[in-house]
Amino acid sequence: MQFLDTISLAWRFRWLILGVILIPTILAVSFAATQPVSYSTSIAFTVNRINKQDVKEYQYDGYYALQASDLLSETVVSWFLTPSVIVEMYDAAAVPANVTDFSSLTARFKIKKYSSQNLGVTFTSSSPSDAQKLAAAVVKTVEVKASQLNQSADRKALFEVVGSKPVTVERSRQVPLVGSVGFVLGAFLAVLITGLLGALRGHKQPTPTQ
Repeated sequence: MQFLDTISLAWRFRWLILGVILIPTILAVSFAATQPVSYSTSIAFTVNRINKQDVKEYQYDGYYALQASDLLSETVVSWFLTPSVIVEMYDAAAVPANVTDFSSLTARFKIKKYSSQNLGVTFTSSSPSDAQKLAAAVVKTVEVKASQLNQSADRKALFEVVGSKPVTVERSRQVPLVGSVGFVLGAFLAVLITGLLGALRGHKQPTPTQ
């Protein structure tokens, strides 16, 4: 009986409930559809050993090389957490950095260390041209700084950091997903309002007299 009463109440206020469901859905779809187009770029970096340094413990040479490449990889990761290095990349690309605060600046780049010799960097740009210029500047900056960092006594680099060809794709606005979230929110509000109307209706009904 209570279920039938709820259905009857929902039908009675069907236009209100329909509006409660549709408004968040339409707003969510409109918000997603009007978002500016952005482009995501991915770059892979590889740490390669290029010059073998003479050591007495030849049996441990591979282990030492692995440890050294791991330390170099950690250093490369730290560069993308350093605002001055990031600004240097933007300057090399001739792209405005538009720095508002340090945390948002370093958050533009996502770097992940997959192994001691394999790193991945991703970032987002507002246009394909900016993505291309910034990607080239990122690769050049990392390669140059890495070559200057690890050197033997005779000024020879022991390792090199090589950037792959950048891959840029247009980011999806995810209109269906955002619209689904708006629909679920609207449906939840509709159920809440229906329950509230039912409670008010029951409260207003006169109690039977003895």
